[in-house]
Amino acid sequence: MNPFKEKGTPIESQVRSWKQVAQAPYMKQEVDAFTRCRVILMNGIEVEAGVFSHSFARVSQDTELKQTLARLRLIEHQQQNTINWLNPADQSVLETTIAFEQVAIELTAYLARHEPDPYVKMAFDFGLLEDFDHLYRYSQMLDLIHGKDPNEILQGRTDVFPARPTQDHHNDPGLRILKNYDKTTASPITKAHALTLMAGEQQTWNYYKNVGNSYGSPEVRQLYAEISAVEEEHVSQYESLIDPSETMLEKWVMHEFNECANYYTCYMTEVDPRIKSIWEQFLSFEIEQLRIAGEYLKRMENRDPQELCGVDLPTPATFETNREYVTKVLKETATLRLIEGGEWVHVPELPSNWPSHRYQEAEQADGAPSEAVVAMRIGAAGAELVRTGDKAMAQEAGRVREMTLDGSDAPNTVQGYDRLPTPIEEEVARLGPLAMEIDDFRLPSNGSNGKSTNGRSGSRAKAPAAATPKAGTRPQAGTRAKK
Repeated sequence: MNPFKEKGTPIESQVRSWKQVAQAPYMKQEVDAFTRCRVILMNGIEVEAGVFSHSFARVSQDTELKQTLARLRLIEHQQQNTINWLNPADQSVLETTIAFEQVAIELTAYLARHEPDPYVKMAFDFGLLEDFDHLYRYSQMLDLIHGKDPNEILQGRTDVFPARPTQDHHNDPGLRILKNYDKTTASPITKAHALTLMAGEQQTWNYYKNVGNSYGSPEVRQLYAEISAVEEEHVSQYESLIDPSETMLEKWVMHEFNECANYYTCYMTEVDPRIKSIWEQFLSFEIEQLRIAGEYLKRMENRDPQELCGVDLPTPATFETNREYVTKVLKETATLRLIEGGEWVHVPELPSNWPSHRYQEAEQADGAPSEAVVAMRIGAAGAELVRTGDKAMAQEAGRVREMTLDGSDAPNTVQGYDRLPTPIEEEVARLGPLAMEIDDFRLPSNGSNGKSTNGRSGSRAKAPAAATPKAGTRPQAGTRAKK
């Protein structure tokens, strides 16, 4: 679709009532995993839209332009409210965190697979493994604190497995500054990919540093503190890929173009009819907002926005299982580390004075929370929590944890990779009547008589039979047998 040839909703019709803004949330027991991912990503896209608009207004002396930005910001704010309010109140912070990491993994993997610039692809692959390991660490804590299996959120579409250890994600922050693309030669796809991933990681960073104090457990609080610091590095990494010579008007147009691309992708792939209609409405809003930004670019810089963005929308917000790709990247790049000049080398090639070691030694002098949580889970259940359909891969979890370290190891690093993760069958036997089996399930593609399957408005669809517990009763939070 060429958004420059479509007619959007007039601006005067985009302001909505509070009831229209604050819509009913999805039901976490029924929502499709990738619907939840789209909600999380688009919330981040809209937050970035507001942050950028304020930044632009602060450096502009044009009153008319600042008034236009302010009017559009109200609409973007309402859009962000609607999207973020789709998250239900009964979804715990750790459950939402598992979903955040699923977004990071599947989004980054998809973008890397479709990225035309080899250097940008390498940057995406490097960040991918770090988010993959974050999911593994948070999954241990989800089990320990709430007694929940991460597949209740992931629905079996994303593996839970260690990657480049989180304790090794802490770098000299200057090393995260990579080489930027050239705005005159870069594909619009590359520009959209970098902007999308930066917005997603920025939201993750903001979320973790604001909710990490929601738990009383010192171990949970420290884990959020550690991983939020890595997410801050990710924002630096991805924003450094963007050409700093782009003018603020160019950046504004690219933001609006990227929002069109992401809403269009969500609309084309959404399985929930009610939420699909939200994506369709906001796509129409963004088409008009893009037209307005493009008119300013024409008037103030005498440039055609189509020369900047191209005429075809990319599809960045595509969520699908990338298991095979993630496994390939894990096997090939787990021992890569950042060095000066925006490059990577494997651990044996690191210089003796590698600056990141100094940061790691200071931050992890009292141990790494990301290692403590693995030790706690092994102590409680006899093994770390791993979820992958590849049994041979599952048996490699401990080896991957230990063999990919970079040498400046935290004093509490979990050792002994000969200790294998407990198979799910053994865990079920250990838990006895407290265990229940949850099959991977899919929502009906057509909803219930054309009505919403996830919203609380309208008729509620019956849960598919595969989602029905086969035995036992779900225990209350914190009542696992190991407790």
